Amino acid sequence: MSENIAMQLQSRFGSDNFNFFSGSGDLPAVRISNEFGVAEVMLHGAHVISYQPAGAVPVLWMSGKSMFTEKDPIRGGIPVCWPWFGPDPAGKFGGHGFARLSQWQVVETMHSPAGKSSVVLELTDQDVDAVFAPQPFKLQLTVTLGTALVAALKIFNTGDRELAYSGALHSYFNVADASAIAVEGLDDCSYRDSVLQCDDVQAGPVVIDREIDRIYRNTSGIVRIVDPVFNRVIKVAKSGSTSTVVWNPWIEKSKRMPDFGDEEYHTMVCVEAANAPAAGDSRVLPPGGMAELRQMISIE
Repeated sequence: MSENIAMQLQSRFGSDNFNFFSGSGDLPAVRISNEFGVAEVMLHGAHVISYQPAGAVPVLWMSGKSMFTEKDPIRGGIPVCWPWFGPDPAGKFGGHGFARLSQWQVVETMHSPAGKSSVVLELTDQDVDAVFAPQPFKLQLTVTLGTALVAALKIFNTGDRELAYSGALHSYFNVADASAIAVEGLDDCSYRDSVLQCDDVQAGPVVIDREIDRIYRNTSGIVRIVDPVFNRVIKVAKSGSTSTVVWNPWIEKSKRMPDFGDEEYHTMVCVEAANAPAAGDSRVLPPGGMAELRQMISIE
């Protein structure tokens, strides 16, 4: 079935820069390639699963234990968390919303004169079980491969009453050794420590020497993941967000997650552009309103 879908999408949207194929778990995906590198996006969850700049080590991290099924979220890459970040506010459904579990539709592929390549995916309330999405909405995720990888999530309120939501672009980054990296750009920011259940203020760079699950408040600047072993810096810029999440499950939590290898915490860190309730960053859209959550990822 996925192979047939991929062939239909290739016929309609494919080109030298866009190759639609049947990916892991027989889930349809698109490979974007140009002079700047390669990226892959699955229609399940509009999930970016890889980004490799030309001549570079992959920037995004994927778990070897990820469950590529229509009923499970993908572990790694860039999950789209929406319309809630963390637990369901209503206490009825799972964490991080339904967008990452839904089948998105391809709207458009574009290749610019400057050499950038973009794919636009869309999800509406008509694509989701009404029990999850009781009011009208439209999401569009545009993934652009250029000198940076840009993931831009547009949220449209297509209904006649206010639309309240939270969410995140939950990016997993590939590092050589998590205990050797430094996450810069959050110095002096207050944060909620979800492991210790307390509030604190960041002093200097974030280091990964234990389980880290922090939601930083009032953050809008560039975060830099300094990786001395890979001899590179991953730059994470954003807009439409004032909260940043930094996460690494470390030893014990890694063992408790069925879709995460026991030793995989060594090679990853999450730095997420979020609209996190714990940081006072939940959003409300008026009828007819639109908002955008954007993340720009590059290396130096």
